[in-house]
Amino acid sequence: MRLIQNSAKSITLLVCTTTVALICASLAVWQYQRSQQKITIIKKLDQLSQQGVIPWYQLASLPSDWLATGLKVSLSGEVSSQFWWLDNQVVNSRFGYDLIIAVKPKNSSRWWLVNLGWFAGSLNREQLPEVSLPQQLTLTALLKVGNFTSFNLVSNDLELRQGQRLQYITPEFAASALQQPFAPYILYAQPDSALGEFHYQVINMSPDKHKAYALQWILLALAAIVIGAAMYRKGSAHE
Repeated sequence: MRLIQNSAKSITLLVCTTTVALICASLAVWQYQRSQQKITIIKKLDQLSQQGVIPWYQLASLPSDWLATGLKVSLSGEVSSQFWWLDNQVVNSRFGYDLIIAVKPKNSSRWWLVNLGWFAGSLNREQLPEVSLPQQLTLTALLKVGNFTSFNLVSNDLELRQGQRLQYITPEFAASALQQPFAPYILYAQPDSALGEFHYQVINMSPDKHKAYALQWILLALAAIVIGAAMYRKGSAHE
């Protein structure tokens, strides 16, 4: 009977040790893959920087592999009276909002969503920052392509009110809400063009940091194996 109990404990220990080690190893592989992806993105950004600033109207004629997040774009046009606050934006441990506006370039049939930077928030959540928008705007901005989050706190009737607080906004949602065509991008105004503080980063975590996390997970996997083996030997010694 005791032999059966010891065998059951050994099997349980083996399963637990293997499971933990495999999970840690999988996370290590994932972090390493992320580091390689970031390296690819950085190389792409270096290539894009060599293109200089591209006027917005030339985007349609660019090769598809050039239309990537991080491309610098220049734009000048009419500013809509509508604007929105992107909620829960933290910069240097400070809470605030990003100012989102709509700009329609001259001779364009589409509007563009533009992030004009970060504004500090107040402890009173009902009090939003005050801002005065120009009627016309000329700016240089970073292009963001795809991967927009569609969740937001706007009501189901797709009503976007001026100055409304949002969790996320996408060109598709803005087009449906305002019944106007929007370009499928978001522009992040550069520091010399932004009304607020520029804080957008294409790369939030460096490849080296991902590799460091991968190493940590590998060490945890090895630690799980060593601890499991030690516990097995200890149990065998008492049999």
